[in-house]
Amino acid sequence: MPRKSNAPSATPVAVRALIAQALAAVLSGRETLDQALAVLRTRSVSDADAAFAQEAVYGTLRRYRSFGARLDANLLRPLKDKDLVLRALILAGMNEILHMATPAHASVHETVEACAQIDRAWAKGLVNALLRKMQRLPVDPELEVTEEIRYEHPQWLIDRLRSDWPDHWESILEANNARPPLSLRINCAATTREEYLRALAARNIAASAMHWSPEGVVVHDAQPVRVLPGYAEGWFVVQDEAAQLATPLLGCAAGDRVLDACAAPGGKTTHLLGTTPGLEVVAVDINARRMRELEENLKRLKLACAVTVEDVKAYAEAALSRGESFARVMLDAPCSALGVIRRHPDIRLRRSVDDVGIAVTRQQQILQALWPLLAPGGLLLYVTCSVLKAENDGVLGEFLGLHTDARPEPMAAEWGLATAHGRQILPGMDDMDGFYFSLLRKVPRQ
Repeated sequence: MPRKSNAPSATPVAVRALIAQALAAVLSGRETLDQALAVLRTRSVSDADAAFAQEAVYGTLRRYRSFGARLDANLLRPLKDKDLVLRALILAGMNEILHMATPAHASVHETVEACAQIDRAWAKGLVNALLRKMQRLPVDPELEVTEEIRYEHPQWLIDRLRSDWPDHWESILEANNARPPLSLRINCAATTREEYLRALAARNIAASAMHWSPEGVVVHDAQPVRVLPGYAEGWFVVQDEAAQLATPLLGCAAGDRVLDACAAPGGKTTHLLGTTPGLEVVAVDINARRMRELEENLKRLKLACAVTVEDVKAYAEAALSRGESFARVMLDAPCSALGVIRRHPDIRLRRSVDDVGIAVTRQQQILQALWPLLAPGGLLLYVTCSVLKAENDGVLGEFLGLHTDARPEPMAAEWGLATAHGRQILPGMDDMDGFYFSLLRKVPRQ
């Protein structure tokens, strides 16, 4: 049974007000979804309330465009910009009525009452009328349904996916709108996958082994990760199956010196350490907050490595001046993250076409900076969680054109799709997130 939180259960009305405030923070651009949910979890709510709020926020963001169009079509006058939190409350109410298990009459009542808690008591009548209308009537057949509304994605991204993946773009969009599985990677330094599946079965938690990852488990009963057996003991980490495929590609051996660049929050770092004892791993990332997560994961999993909070390019320059080198380099390149939209639905609202160009420039710079640190004969794995060719084969193609000592290394893999310079997993393939991998060997100079 899931443990009970020490936090008091908030009233249903208060929870809906918190949901509206979290959504408004995301929609305004003040916070990412992860940041907004982190704030919500500090508001002294129970585990059950936090889980309900998370489901509500995720669902509303996934359907933001269609809900917004339907709401606007039923407003006599547009809501003012200062009433974004009210708009968020109404959209969350629509999502709850149409897609969650709460009885409709309760959803309407509690959402209406929440108007007062967001300082919009004057809107109770409006919210009541709108939600009751949504509950009664189907979608207006005359409502203009654009591609943005139909697919719940910005038009620039739809166009880009259609261009990059003409045979797969619709399935990518469909996968982005789906709920992702709860994916775990077992810490082999602490237990085995078979033992962990037995531990889950003993708690009547439905789960199964992943298809491609030998350490992966999919939990079918959604629940807070911290209540799963072995969390405190470090038996597992949360990690999508696609991300779990990275570390084996490097073929590390005991004694290898490995640089994990852009390492936070540490999923791949702990995978390296947990599967190959005797590695000397250096984890580098500029994000101090996420590096604290990495250190917490290392402590929980009882693993250790060198951790450096620094810009990767600056670290590479300093390490080169010290004469350092690495047998393996893992570059989890900063990217648009357009392959993990199903886990971060706010990405489709926050990203722009300009962001892709900025990411490509950054990726090229980091790759150029790290290459001199790789020892002759060593391997560098370039990874992104993007599905855009510009960030993947595009970056690698330009890099290979500049470096005659870089050679693409074949990857013995059947998952995903072969590309010019690597392999691409598209969102939804074998229920995985979208990831790209390219493995480069540094050819010793003659």
